[in-house]
Amino acid sequence: MRVLICAGRHYTDSRQCRRVLDAFQRLHPVQVLIHGGNQYLGADIEEWAREHGADIVRYPPNWHRHGKLAERLRNHFMLHDSLPDVVIALPGGEDTEELVSQARSKGLQTLSVADQG
Repeated sequence: MRVLICAGRHYTDSRQCRRVLDAFQRLHPVQVLIHGGNQYLGADIEEWAREHGADIVRYPPNWHRHGKLAERLRNHFMLHDSLPDVVIALPGGEDTEELVSQARSKGLQTLSVADQG
């Protein structure tokens, strides 16, 4: 399964992220893990993927070229380019919510995880 995982740029709860991925993996084997290069979680997400034999696709935002719109533009491109089967949304802000809304409008399964804090 192709899984796109997203979170707000300041989201840092790598333990919750791993719990969510582990739970999902038990139900549906993750073959490709797609993410936006979160500065706090990116390395943990990729480590999890390597541990589970999943391929990794990373879409970091291009701040230099797009400035404040970088995340929003990256999210739109990531969703349409990566062809995920499901989107898992960890806590985030407006851009994360917009990504989930776009995924739902495309008919993709979405799972939103509430903040544990």
